[in-house]
Amino acid sequence: MESRAKHPNKHIQEAIEHAQSQGWRLTKSGGQAHIWGTVWCPDASRDGCRFRIFSTPANPENHAKDLRRAIRRCQHA
Repeated sequence: MESRAKHPNKHIQEAIEHAQSQGWRLTKSGGQAHIWGTVWCPDASRDGCRFRIFSTPANPENHAKDLRRAIRRCQHA
């Protein structure tokens, strides 16, 4: 887990911190990728949930809401 990675948007960063408090882990993408990182649910098998976090989503508030919704709907947590 890269707990020191900070997303530049405050809404998305708050959603990432919420995910981590629920046991999800963050892996940061490297370099100039469009995907900033991925959060993975506590289930480490290939059936586990994941959510890809964009670097610059069109609507950051909605992207953060989508992340929170994915956490809420996860059957593994």
